[in-house]
Amino acid sequence: MSDSLLIELGCEEIPARALVRQAEILSAGIGKQLADAGLLEDSSAVRWRATPRRLAVIAESVAERQPDRKLARKGPAENAAFDAEGNPTRAAEGFARSVGLEVDRLDRLENEQGRWLYAEIEQSGQALAELLPDMLDKVVREMAGARSMRWSDRSDRFLRPVRWLVVLHGAEVVPLSLFGLNAGRITRGHRVHAPGEHPIGAVEDYEQVLEQAYVLADHERRRDRIARQVRACAESAGLETQAESALLDEVTGLVEWPVAVAGSFDEAFLEVPAEALISSMREHQKSFPLFTPEGALAAHFITVANLESERPELMIHGFERVIRPRLADARFFYEQDRQLPLAARLDRLDEMLFQERLGSLADKTRRLEKLAAELAPAFGTEAEACARAALLCKCDLLTEMVGEFPELQGTMGRYYALADGEPDAVATAIESHYLPRHAGDRLPEDPVGRTLAVADRLDSLVGVFAAGKKPKGGKDPFALRRAALAVARILEQSRCALSLDEFIAQAAEAFKDRMPVDERTRREIRMFIDERLRSHLLERGIESNTLHAVTAGAGGSVADFVDRAQAVQAFADDPEVESLIAANKRAANLLEQAEEREFGKIDADKLHFDAEKSLFEEVIEVEDALETLLRARDYPAVLGRLAALRPALDRFFDDVMVMVDDEALKRNRLALLQRLRSLFLRIADVARLGRA
Repeated sequence: MSDSLLIELGCEEIPARALVRQAEILSAGIGKQLADAGLLEDSSAVRWRATPRRLAVIAESVAERQPDRKLARKGPAENAAFDAEGNPTRAAEGFARSVGLEVDRLDRLENEQGRWLYAEIEQSGQALAELLPDMLDKVVREMAGARSMRWSDRSDRFLRPVRWLVVLHGAEVVPLSLFGLNAGRITRGHRVHAPGEHPIGAVEDYEQVLEQAYVLADHERRRDRIARQVRACAESAGLETQAESALLDEVTGLVEWPVAVAGSFDEAFLEVPAEALISSMREHQKSFPLFTPEGALAAHFITVANLESERPELMIHGFERVIRPRLADARFFYEQDRQLPLAARLDRLDEMLFQERLGSLADKTRRLEKLAAELAPAFGTEAEACARAALLCKCDLLTEMVGEFPELQGTMGRYYALADGEPDAVATAIESHYLPRHAGDRLPEDPVGRTLAVADRLDSLVGVFAAGKKPKGGKDPFALRRAALAVARILEQSRCALSLDEFIAQAAEAFKDRMPVDERTRREIRMFIDERLRSHLLERGIESNTLHAVTAGAGGSVADFVDRAQAVQAFADDPEVESLIAANKRAANLLEQAEEREFGKIDADKLHFDAEKSLFEEVIEVEDALETLLRARDYPAVLGRLAALRPALDRFFDDVMVMVDDEALKRNRLALLQRLRSLFLRIADVARLGRA
């Protein structure tokens, strides 16, 4: 017989940001244990439920007992199981004991490797009640991470103390003990609306019992309800909310019975930069800021309570009273910070260590000031603006506001720079040079910001690699992988013409007095950035073969590499060029077989066949056409022109034998193939497109 299985761990309040992950681990672990034991056919038929005070899993169609199983056991090889007189060895006797048979009752298994002792034994299935205690104990132990805790006098560890335990199979309690608790059918309701114990008759009653006790156990239902309530509150006030996915997730993990209410605050607070007020509401109060239809911050917010109030106006007043001092703190930090210009904080950057061998943030700022000015022409902007932005870009790290809200670094720098009378380009770059802040984030659009963003990340990459602290395994304390990807993305978007080698060389120049960066380290850095770029392009649908082909072709800037990769991918996807790729591969193989690498000029008098004469003429014609197209970086047109060589190349390989005995003819034909190959190599090694 089979029935649904419910396991609920009732806890003290679980951290909201850990709730979903813990529920997923519990669900996956229990599902796997049941499936491995043969008690559950499909481990995906396990769903989880989670609130701040409980983690639960419900598995459908869990068998009451394992089926009896026939186990095949392979023993020692026959020649090791018996001695020269045919008597069983200790190996044979040990195997016989392990399967509960006499040696003479063992079967033989024969395969191409030899003969082996063999037995098939019947194993009676165990009951769910026998297996589940160890299963649950194992899964719970695996959930106990670095932040788990102990309570009372027990050695058990979990994320938060466990206060009750429910384990039901259908309508029956599965007897087991965990955390010093005996499993039962009693859950607990909402702390205010339905405190105390609530019995569960059977698994299918679980969510209904909880909902009657003012607990919405389904995380997604709770999240959807909050989202609907927040939208309704905003619409009723004629205002709007912004994309709040992360905050919505966190609030869902904070409440069991969500009730959204709207409050307001003094409009005088709106004199403070909106980002600071928004951070205060989101981070400190877990509240949703509201905006006008034009996108301006309004003096209103929405908070999600964990109960229904008979007098909601009093509850709203309470939330307003709590949020007011938080906003007052933000205003105080802003006013305090404004008392000093950003530039006045430069000296204090010496007090902040960047890296032991690389010096302080002041040292980094001095390097950035010089590097950004040198890179400015490559991004089509003014060196003076780049140098000034570099000088001030880390100063807001020393402000009260950024100390309280680290996520506002750069943003507050822009506000303070504008208040100090700095040029718009400088203020904008102080904020935008932090972009992208995470994978998939937008890139800086302003040229000064692009210059400073690349300079900042290159300084970190070159410096940390030179200091011998490059990322290893999963450790990347300076977020260099993210920095490398950001450099590649910005260089692609900006269409900057400099190569990575040129950028790295300029960044390395700033370290020549502190610690010279050798050529080997520079190559490592370039390869590190290349790897991030290649991974990024793979995610965009550029195939690995294409990237190998383009890497083997002509060098250039990041933007040029991406342009060629996209053009070559489209070229490779065209079934019409399949034979051209195969012919290129054949030509590459012939050239590789030759003992020489250079074959001199093509002697037209030694072109005996029409096919080779025709190919020679077309190669010359294409050479002339490619120059203009390559200068324009019109790679699709380049590849289209090269594709026109396909008929002539096919005829050449059909009619002409290259590796002939006549050495002069062979060299002349190899010279023709080499010249043909050189045309393709100006954009990519097309021969590699056919390789796995």
